[in-house]
Amino acid sequence: MPDNHYFDDPYVREFKSKVASVDGVNVILEDTYFFPRGGGQTGDSGTIGGVKVVDTVAGNGRIVHIMESAPSFKAGDMVECAIDWEKRYRKMRLHSASHIVYYLMKEVFGDACTIASSGLLDENKERSDYLFEAPLDKAKLKEVEDRANALIAEGWDIKTYRDPVDSGVLRWEMAPWKMDCCGTHPKNSKEIGHITISRGKKPGKGRERIEISLV
Repeated sequence: MPDNHYFDDPYVREFKSKVASVDGVNVILEDTYFFPRGGGQTGDSGTIGGVKVVDTVAGNGRIVHIMESAPSFKAGDMVECAIDWEKRYRKMRLHSASHIVYYLMKEVFGDACTIASSGLLDENKERSDYLFEAPLDKAKLKEVEDRANALIAEGWDIKTYRDPVDSGVLRWEMAPWKMDCCGTHPKNSKEIGHITISRGKKPGKGRERIEISLV
């Protein structure tokens, strides 16, 4: 399991770390707050030692930072690291919004709607595919959007924590809702701001792609 300092404190924007290894454009740090692609959320970008990080992935139990070009620093060097905060924070907000929408989709549509695939989430939008037994009711989808925005505006605390039995299992919780989640999230729903929900490109028969965006 790669280290996940990003989960313990997703608000860290800059930090120093020792370089563990460099293999071409692949860099591993002794400690990192970069989020590696997973759970539908895209990996962080930013800079390490002044060199641009274009993606971050998990591999062989470590977090691998993929650089734009091979860096001049080497294993053992101390480097300044900076996460692209604008992108990270948008993804934090969208990720919690996606969980809120998921539970409201279940409440509003009931058994007529089940999730078909978990979302793909970047700084621009989150999308998830749902199975519907009947044509999508646009009025109900608007109800989901309205209820989600009302809940978000109420300022609910959002908790992320490690399972007390297995610290490798990461959880998300807001109000009565909770689920396993390895992503990054804000501390309070008000940070999410206003969202819009729309239908994306239809992924197949009986399926609807639901997309969430920040306003």
